[in-house]
Amino acid sequence: MSSQLAKLLSCDMNENNLPVRAEQMRARLRAYPLMIGVQVLVALMLVVLVWDVVAHQVLLVWLGVLFVELAAEFFYASREVVKLDSLDECRLWRRRLLVSVSLAGLIWGAGGILLFVPDNFTYQVILICVYLGVSAGAATTNPVFAPSLYIYISLLILPLAFINALVGDHDHFMLAGLLVVYWAFLLKSGRELAKIFELSLHRAIENEYLIEQLVAEKHRAERANEMKSRFLAAASHDLRQPMHALAMLVGALKEYVQGEQGRALQEKVEHSVEVLGGMLDTLLDVARLDAGVITPNYERFAMQPLLKRLRDEYKLFADKQGLRLEVSSFDGMVCTDPMLLEIVLRNLLSNALRHTQHGRVSLTCQSVTQGVQLSVCDTGVGIAAEHLPHIFEAYFQIGNRQRDRRKGLGLGLMIVKRLANLLDYPLQVSSTLDEGSCFTLVISSDGSTRCCEKSGLSKIDDAALEDAAGRSGFIHSGSWSVPDGMIAAQQEQEHLSGGKV
Repeated sequence: MSSQLAKLLSCDMNENNLPVRAEQMRARLRAYPLMIGVQVLVALMLVVLVWDVVAHQVLLVWLGVLFVELAAEFFYASREVVKLDSLDECRLWRRRLLVSVSLAGLIWGAGGILLFVPDNFTYQVILICVYLGVSAGAATTNPVFAPSLYIYISLLILPLAFINALVGDHDHFMLAGLLVVYWAFLLKSGRELAKIFELSLHRAIENEYLIEQLVAEKHRAERANEMKSRFLAAASHDLRQPMHALAMLVGALKEYVQGEQGRALQEKVEHSVEVLGGMLDTLLDVARLDAGVITPNYERFAMQPLLKRLRDEYKLFADKQGLRLEVSSFDGMVCTDPMLLEIVLRNLLSNALRHTQHGRVSLTCQSVTQGVQLSVCDTGVGIAAEHLPHIFEAYFQIGNRQRDRRKGLGLGLMIVKRLANLLDYPLQVSSTLDEGSCFTLVISSDGSTRCCEKSGLSKIDDAALEDAAGRSGFIHSGSWSVPDGMIAAQQEQEHLSGGKV
């Protein structure tokens, strides 16, 4: 029995439960201002109640001792920054808490005897009610550190029960018994509250640890993905060369193939190589975007030549599908990266042509308050409302659950979104199922300061590539510009069904 009591009062503390014990004592220290304020208020009111029936000297001495103890307790706890990071510090503050609680409990217990009026049952009942209220309040705040509850409640109630039992009559024996029962009930309830609080701390600490582990694993995964992307971006030229060589060899093989079956097989091989090349180009371009090595080269240029070139190239594709292609004229100038803008428009046009069976596809360019607005609209199948939030996600495709690679990888709109963000284009999409879609972006008029006199293609940050690959020379910016792989897949009719979206 004594060993169990000692265990309860000691609040076993070791390296394994240190975080929980430390948080229990922090919670107890945080409750100091409220607990001390309530005790001061209750003590003053109690002294006023019994002022006429208890010796003033006794009241003042008891009240003064209580105030001195509470003031010392508050000052000692508030003057230091309590971290409770080590086992020794936690054990030190555990001893301090137990001593302060014991002193406060002894003073209140002594008050139960000193303020007891033997011949006045009314004041006795008032005193008992006050002490029951104080003990109930202690039971709701002290369970955060269970030993303080056991000590404080015992020192508060048991002396009052003892002084009632000393009176010796039937009524006071009953009051003493009720106080003991109340004391036992508070201890049991407080113990249950302490267990609940300790369990919640265990779970909170475990969740915090799991969150830290999850964040660490997320950072490691992001770092690994970044290094992978930077390596692929740096090595993209070397990876593309064998693919381009294979395409050239397959093309050269055509004149050596004889017979209809041989030519049919050669055409299938050639088509498969083209599709594979388009997919490889797309994946490598995405890797470049992920690696952050594409830097926009802003310049001021006329939009009309670009619009005319896109109309001439895509008109053949539209006519072959029985669609009407409408491209507006625009005589103004814009300030942006011309090559990256062309990639965005090509992806949007290819996507519109692929998903439109009848009607028209339009590319409009017009001046607006914010700058120059470009819109690619179609009368195609449209996009359901529930799919709109996901269309710019990687590998997201509607109606291709079987992941038919002839329908592309689902990366075209993701590339559009990332390039729009890179160029700081506000990109919006509106769509109605079975009626069509419209993608709109605005080239801001605020970007004139970013333009330079000279023209040129977008460049790759060679220093970043050298850092990612561990050596220089993977990509020669003079012969291999950023958008080459992206544009190549768009310039052939076959890639409209096998490349970007």
